[in-house]
Amino acid sequence: MLPAINDPTKTAMAHNEDTAPSIGYYSSGTATPVERRQTKPAPPSAAGMQTISAVEEAILATAKIRASRPVDQTFFLAVTAGIWVGFGGIAGLSAASGMPISVRAEWPIVPKFLTGAFFAFALHFIVIMGGELVTGTTLIFSIGWYNRAIPTRRSIINLVVVYIGNWCGCLVMAYFMAYLSDLFGDASSKQWMNSLVLGKVGHGWGVLFLRAIGANTMVCIAIAMFNACTDAAGKIMILWIPVVTFVISGFEHCVANMFFLSTGLLYGAPSTIGKLWFNQSAAICGNFIGGAVVVGLSMHLMNSWKSPLPWPETSKSLPSNRLDEERMAAARSS
Repeated sequence: MLPAINDPTKTAMAHNEDTAPSIGYYSSGTATPVERRQTKPAPPSAAGMQTISAVEEAILATAKIRASRPVDQTFFLAVTAGIWVGFGGIAGLSAASGMPISVRAEWPIVPKFLTGAFFAFALHFIVIMGGELVTGTTLIFSIGWYNRAIPTRRSIINLVVVYIGNWCGCLVMAYFMAYLSDLFGDASSKQWMNSLVLGKVGHGWGVLFLRAIGANTMVCIAIAMFNACTDAAGKIMILWIPVVTFVISGFEHCVANMFFLSTGLLYGAPSTIGKLWFNQSAAICGNFIGGAVVVGLSMHLMNSWKSPLPWPETSKSLPSNRLDEERMAAARSS
């Protein structure tokens, strides 16, 4: 075995790296490891958050992956998501129905908050464990369609398959985990269940439609912000806030209603299957507008806006599309 030979060049380089002074933030050239650690760090917003164009690119990549999956796998993931929604729904119902009836009557915001605070875990389960929600699919596949990466036929097939799969998962949880296990058989739980069901089926179609737009706008904003965050703690927290917001506001989410209304009917809530489907028809239409238009289209236009106005100075000061944004970013960094 040959003895180790000291390389004077490496020794000098190591000495230079340990003693080299820090360089300026705007200086050019290649920095040593120590110099790179001593340079001015990037702003916190840039370090912890992606740009809206990067968010759209991430969602577009997700759309391409989902479009390439076989239909049976998509259905399986949709059923799984429905099961996760059921677990979140059970947690939310348990927290709200565990309060005394008198407190719920005097402070109605408290059971709403508790329902939203625990139901929001369903989205955490879906993102971490896997699954496909039809509400999130409206955003993901609309981004793919706007960018001409996903055919219309494939988008429609995916939406239908995911919707049916979500129903299957929610029904399994409502019947086996919520009803047969008798989790909500006491008087307090039944009273809360009845009020929850009546609040969802006691409005006109237009009211439910508008509330559904708000619900999926919040859910899809959660998905967008999840893709914008770069650290795990931020991703977990950012999923929680919009879901709690839409539950407290009383908005209508079609997949959440699959579980809540089914569980209420199983426990004898004063409603019918016809009213359930009346709610679903408005909720799915409103959810589609919230995901595909309010969030999806606005996000796409932010990154691909082409102004017809004859103002040449506008293009010199503001990025008109994603390419201009990238060029301006490169110019600022040079």
